[in-house]
Amino acid sequence: MLKKLIYFLVFLVQFSGIGLAIVLENLSSKKMGVARYLIYRKQEFEATLFTPANVHLLMYLLILGTIVCLALLLIKKGGGVVLFAALVNIIGIIFIQFEKELQAFHFFILGILIVLVIQYVWMIYFYLRKPEVK
Repeated sequence: MLKKLIYFLVFLVQFSGIGLAIVLENLSSKKMGVARYLIYRKQEFEATLFTPANVHLLMYLLILGTIVCLALLLIKKGGGVVLFAALVNIIGIIFIQFEKELQAFHFFILGILIVLVIQYVWMIYFYLRKPEVK
């Protein structure tokens, strides 16, 4: 029971960031205050976190993460955790390359990064734990 609760909480934390970004993107065309906030945050993010050099670094890290996840999938047969992390990496790469015109672009990227960090921690736990003895 506790294990299912932990899985649910991890799932909830992972997709809450992306869900909030979807809501912000949807409201940006309907509410002027949200649109102004997103324009302001876009300028702030581009000046601090998402400079062109940081975006290129993030792109290379996502490519490296995809390669590592696919190698783990082929070598150790990691299962759904590794496959999901590889898919999120690929979605992040595609998103950075093609979706820069979205108002909530930076929030989507932050949501993807939160999902990836949780997945990487989950993969490390998955590979370092000792097998259960039955």
